[in-house]
Amino acid sequence: MKNILLSIICLFAIGSCQTPGDAAQTRNYFDLKGFIETQVTELNKRKPLVSKTMTMGTDKDSISTTAIDWAKELELFTQADLNKQAYQLSYEITQPNPFTFEYVLKSGEKLTVKSLKVVVDETSKQPKLIEALLKEENKLYDSEKQLSLTCTLRPEGIWLIKTYEISGFQHLTMADKKDFSVKGVIK
Repeated sequence: MKNILLSIICLFAIGSCQTPGDAAQTRNYFDLKGFIETQVTELNKRKPLVSKTMTMGTDKDSISTTAIDWAKELELFTQADLNKQAYQLSYEITQPNPFTFEYVLKSGEKLTVKSLKVVVDETSKQPKLIEALLKEENKLYDSEKQLSLTCTLRPEGIWLIKTYEISGFQHLTMADKKDFSVKGVIK
C-alpha cells in the first residue's frame, strides 16, 4: 500500500514538473525586435532624409536630417517586443481579421507593454502598421508612451519604415507632468 501511494505521489510530482521553457515554446508573438533590427540595418545603410518634429511640453523643434542614430531612435519599439521569457503567458492574442494581430496584457499582469497591434500587408505579410502602448507606474514615477509606425513597399521591393511616432508623458511625483512627442517622416 505504501509503495502504491508513493508511486502515485511520484507520478503527480513528475507530471506537474515543467521546465520554464516548456510553456514558452508554444507561444510565439510577432518578432518586433527582429523586425526593428532589420529596419535599423537598412536605414543605416540608406541614410534617408528624415523630417522630424519633437515637442516637450510647449517647446517644439523641427529638423530635416540624414544623421540619425536609428538604433537609439527606434529603441522603444525594440523594448515593446513581447518575445521575452517572462512575457510568454501574459498576453491575450486576438486576430480581428486575417491581417491584424492584437496582443493585450492579461488582467492582473504587471508588465510595461500593455498592448501591441501589428497589421500586415495582405500579399507580402510584412508589417504595414505597428502600434504599442507602454506604461510604468510606481510611487515615484509614472509614464505612458504610445508608439506607432507605418511601413511601405519601396520601389526597389524593400519594406521600409515610412513614419514613426512616439508620444506620451513622464511624471515624477515631485515635479510637473511633462508631455512629449517625436514624429518622423522618412523621405
